[in-house]
Amino acid sequence: MLSKTAKFLVVFCLLSVVCFSGAWADDNHMLPMLRMGVGARALAMGGAQVADVHDASAGYWNPAGLADIKCVSLTGMYAAQMAVDRSYNYFAFGWTPSQVTNYGTFGISWMNSGIDEISKYDNNDNLMGTFEDMNNVFLLSWAIKNEFKDRMFSFGFNLKVAQQKIDDYNKTGIGGDAGIKFVIDPRVALGLMIQDIGTKIEQETVPITVRMGIAIYPLGEDHSLTIPIDYSTTRHRGDQNLHLGAEYMWEFAENWAAALMAGMDDGNFCIGTGLKVSKFRFDYAYVTEKVDFLNQNHRISLTAEF
Repeated sequence: MLSKTAKFLVVFCLLSVVCFSGAWADDNHMLPMLRMGVGARALAMGGAQVADVHDASAGYWNPAGLADIKCVSLTGMYAAQMAVDRSYNYFAFGWTPSQVTNYGTFGISWMNSGIDEISKYDNNDNLMGTFEDMNNVFLLSWAIKNEFKDRMFSFGFNLKVAQQKIDDYNKTGIGGDAGIKFVIDPRVALGLMIQDIGTKIEQETVPITVRMGIAIYPLGEDHSLTIPIDYSTTRHRGDQNLHLGAEYMWEFAENWAAALMAGMDDGNFCIGTGLKVSKFRFDYAYVTEKVDFLNQNHRISLTAEF
């Protein structure tokens, strides 16, 4: 059973969505990169990460997960062979100054996507050169963890700075995210994430996404088998998505382990593999995008923890 404090925070976060969203514009398409997901491991498991994430990528999936970082976590992602010459890259850093003084965990993330060298024509179809459509998002994160009744509860927040550049148009806006994570016992964790609280560039509003999920570890504390399940909904778009995944990690030598991941992202199949060597982990994911003409592509990630 959740404590009274945990129940209050869950209800507070859900009420925040209802109360604030009534004043926001019905924009359905602003900055879709914010809903694409990050990290090859996460995407290979269908994007089900709200309750499972525990490294620097938690800045995107659920900032409360940053509190699980013991000291330093670094992660980056590269997307290969994306349709229509798109690019999509990601980097994140998480740092817990001290486990003793409990100042919390700090993080910074950078997301970049776009298309460059787009041909530009005048009204007479004369080529006038090229321009780019480029988006950058920076996240400044903080999370803290508390233990009560032998259970672990953490919450976290993001300050989000988003920049959109299309030819001569170059504007910047701000917003935020909030998340909680509750570890019931070594086999079960719950998570809730409210993404893009008031994120706006000029008069254009990024639609809110609410994610909630559960992570199940049937084999206990070693987490060699992970089964995460998430549900997400995006306001004004009518999106209600189910994300399912699984990962099995096999330690075949000291400080060496291999992982196999698979999942479904709202009906789209994805699969991946990983290799962990000491403090470093390399992951690959084969992803099928929701929009048909965008086809399939590959995500590659490298994570380090110290």
